[in-house]
Amino acid sequence: MKIFITIILLALPMLAAAQIKATTEEGKSVLLFENGTWEYFTQETPQITETTSLKITDGLNKESDLDELYYAESKRLVKYFGPTKGKIKGRAKCMFVEGQAKIYFQWELGLLDSYRYFGHMKAGKKISLITKNNTSIDLILTEDIDMEFMEKYNFSILKGACMLNDDQFKRIMHSPISEMTVEWKKEVETYKLNDAYFFSRTFTELLK
Repeated sequence: MKIFITIILLALPMLAAAQIKATTEEGKSVLLFENGTWEYFTQETPQITETTSLKITDGLNKESDLDELYYAESKRLVKYFGPTKGKIKGRAKCMFVEGQAKIYFQWELGLLDSYRYFGHMKAGKKISLITKNNTSIDLILTEDIDMEFMEKYNFSILKGACMLNDDQFKRIMHSPISEMTVEWKKEVETYKLNDAYFFSRTFTELLK
């Protein structure tokens, strides 16, 4: 698979996704998005400085570190354990396997019987990445499906990965991802990401 993708280095998708740059009554600059959200625009906000084409070569094998996406309340776990103990940690790493983009996801829970609340990990589970403009990039877990139970620490780790097609990869590279949803067995849960540019920035770093 050979893909040429144009990346605005250091800007990533923020300015492309924003619809309007406005000024408040206090004189502060903000970026307005289609879904009604906004962010302050500061000198630290990434600027458009350079446009370049990055090439994914056939046979490329490379991966990032496993990083935290969020540490958030789970609606289902909060019902049983309260907001303090009812949290789930989501991690991810970006990869290229024989030239094809791949995302590996990992969820960590402080309980052994996580399957009672979320079901068993199986191929076909749907993950949706929600952009700041409220569009959805739907992914299906098909790879590296596993569940690990650490009885000594009363801990569960759920694992799964998906290969990205060309369209999914290009959309991820050009869209800030603000949230993700996971279709667990009992219900769908939504989690806000720590860094909206995690995927685009991490894949870009792998291609440099």
